Amino acid sequence: MTPDVQPPDLRITPRLVVGLAVMAAGLVLALDSLGLLDADRVLRFWPLVLVAVGVTKMLSRCPERAFLWIVAGLGLQLHVLGYLPSASVWAVLLFLLGASIAWRALRGPVARAPRSSDAIDMVAVLGGTKGGSTSLDFRGGSALALLGGCDIDLRQASITEGGEAVLDTFAFWGGIEIRVPEDWEVVNRGGAFLGAFEIKARPRPGTRKRLLITGTAIMGGVEVKN
Repeated sequence: MTPDVQPPDLRITPRLVVGLAVMAAGLVLALDSLGLLDADRVLRFWPLVLVAVGVTKMLSRCPERAFLWIVAGLGLQLHVLGYLPSASVWAVLLFLLGASIAWRALRGPVARAPRSSDAIDMVAVLGGTKGGSTSLDFRGGSALALLGGCDIDLRQASITEGGEAVLDTFAFWGGIEIRVPEDWEVVNRGGAFLGAFEIKARPRPGTRKRLLITGTAIMGGVEVKN
């Protein structure tokens, strides 16, 4: 009797939203080249992707800055459609940025527990993000950089002896930098289009811990080093 196979846990994440948006943009451009669709009429709604990212962050366990994403996306969309001048967009963005800084100053420092998740899920869109893991049984995860950068520090993490972790990456006009321990072997399975995957990590002889890097770099780069 075969055991029941559990279906994969499908979650709507900012990474999924951006990936679908890039796929949709490619499809729209392809249809436009065939004369079946006017790409300009569709692609002018690109700021709604930022709104979707904000909504997914608001529904996730880490809703930091979700409101800023939503307001920024709506402001840019109104500007693209001609309903909001550039001066007003900058005024709104500066107001929100100042409000965020003031709120953090009034709230004071917030104690946070050190991250020790067995997997990571990082997204950087139009900005940068830093993170990592201190797990003793690191399993991998995903990282997406769209017009931004991800800085991932795994030097305090470990993989089970003889085990393998898989880190899926996607860099589009952005960069992902990954730092790993010296006792990890890094295997590159990624593909690049006008971009690059650079594996600079040098493992110790006889290591039996493997990190598998997969994904795609389009006009961007993924770098792994010690």
